[in-house]
Amino acid sequence: MRHDGRITQLLKELFRRVVPRGTVRRIYRQMVLDYIGGLSPEYDPSRKTILAINHYYDQDLRALQNANTRFNFVVVDFEVLFKIGRLYFSKPVREMMAPYDEEPAEIREGYRDECRVMFHDLRRRFQPDVILTPSDSFAFIREFIAVGHENNIGTVVYDKEGTLSPYGFRAVADWKKRFAPHISDNVLVWSERQREFYESIGVAHEDIAIVGQARSDLFFTEHKKDIDSYFPKEQPLIGIFTYHDTAYIPRELVSEGVSWRQQKMDTLDDMLAAAKEHPEFNFLVKAHPQQLDIKDLQKRYELENLKVIGGAAIANELIQRSELIVAFQTTSVTEAMFMNKRVIYTAWDANCATLQHELVPFHAARGIIIAESRRQFKEVCDRFFAGDVSDFEFSPEEIAARDEFVNAHLYRPDGHVAERVLDELDRFLTRESQ
Repeated sequence: MRHDGRITQLLKELFRRVVPRGTVRRIYRQMVLDYIGGLSPEYDPSRKTILAINHYYDQDLRALQNANTRFNFVVVDFEVLFKIGRLYFSKPVREMMAPYDEEPAEIREGYRDECRVMFHDLRRRFQPDVILTPSDSFAFIREFIAVGHENNIGTVVYDKEGTLSPYGFRAVADWKKRFAPHISDNVLVWSERQREFYESIGVAHEDIAIVGQARSDLFFTEHKKDIDSYFPKEQPLIGIFTYHDTAYIPRELVSEGVSWRQQKMDTLDDMLAAAKEHPEFNFLVKAHPQQLDIKDLQKRYELENLKVIGGAAIANELIQRSELIVAFQTTSVTEAMFMNKRVIYTAWDANCATLQHELVPFHAARGIIIAESRRQFKEVCDRFFAGDVSDFEFSPEEIAARDEFVNAHLYRPDGHVAERVLDELDRFLTRESQ
């Protein structure tokens, strides 16, 4: 598969070199227009329209669509709509490793013309009143937002990355101010801490609303069975959330080779052994949507009762249905705590102690198991698979502390978050029309 992917990439590069750039752009432009022409959401001309950009945002958008009774809700795929941007921007800007404004003005203006074409077609079909996006930092979306402003259409960011580590708070804020300054009109966030983040990059307090995490609504409304398609038979499920090797590690330490790689592979090796020893369970490893080594993990960790998947659509079901959750630095730990699941937080890498003040503080959470050694991890797992779940019996004080932790990060996961988001969008549109 890796060899096939390399051949595909070489063919793409050959195509771009042989075919004139103007022709390639016309082909990509037509692909975008064909995509827009093929969209078929429910559309009522008497309603206002939310144009939602889906960038690994599936569950949040699904929650909003489920709660929506007042808007047209048109969802467009980020990767398809803005693929043409790859023909314009340099690699450092595409990968957000260089300031967006350092791209030559003629390049940005040329791409804005492309955004005008796609925006005109979207407007002709759906008359959008607001753009909803998980971020305004992506290089490919910034000119699209500008075109919206040209047409008196504002943009609301509903940030999907609500779990901020102390390092992320500082480093991302500094990066955003220097590389991709805030350009949207309103921001919706999960928590007070996230509002503090946006205020730190210069967003006015009154332009930020705390609403919570929309996808948490799905815990109340959805009881899906999609996971069953990965296995020959339905069995008790173990959920494992895997991650980038350098998740939440300060960039200067990444350059020195600091990584969670060994801990990650140790965890997966132990889950592989458990899957072999306990065929009466199904094990699902959920990779981060943008994790780079997923194909390698699939080759190494595939059994009849052990599967590795990516994407952003199945995390809630995995948490809901799992008898045990194994995870590291991920929002899924908080979500599993909210769902009163048995959670093992893996924390035996030596860097967990030295970097604990830079990480999301799961190491200090109560009501979950903090595995500070691989041996402890295996012993807890062994007891669990033997039917002894006493490790996961917590006192009322520990449960109260767990609930306090959840609410500090998710803010009122009460099944009505999407309604609050839609209310805020309504308020934004009312304010803009005055």
